[in-house]
Amino acid sequence: MSDPRILIIFGLFFVVLGGYNLVVGRRRLLAHPGSSPLKQVNILTGSEYLLLALVFFISALARTTLLPAWTAPYLLGVSFALLIISLVLAVMVVRMGFRGRTASGQSSETASGADGSQAKAAAQTTTGPEIDPALKEAQRRERRRRRLEYRRKRAEQRRRRAGKA
Repeated sequence: MSDPRILIIFGLFFVVLGGYNLVVGRRRLLAHPGSSPLKQVNILTGSEYLLLALVFFISALARTTLLPAWTAPYLLGVSFALLIISLVLAVMVVRMGFRGRTASGQSSETASGADGSQAKAAAQTTTGPEIDPALKEAQRRERRRRRLEYRRKRAEQRRRRAGKA
């Protein structure tokens, strides 16, 4: 793995993966305005991949004769710092994955509602494990109101199609 060409190929692979994840994360971020980029898994993963690509490129550069020999310790320190930052991002992604799994188990009853907007609203409103009971009750009432409104509209549509309204 000391051949710079192989390191550059791996670096390019991680650049492509990182770019794709950043584009997907940006689209999801634009679809949900007001959400934080640090809570978007694709953006964190894309940043992590780009940092790893940078580590591969630095390693390839250190193995060539393009730079003087006295720069090798500095390049080693920079690549180590980038690996630490990448490790922090990986831990954040894994923690968000575990949190998402526990939150999805709690809100599975709301996801089986009449329309998909209820599941989106439930996913947006559950931001953490400590939700105020009054807020929870207000959210429940709002979901019930939306569900009843949806059912009423569907009944009107069925009556119109049947020619009774």
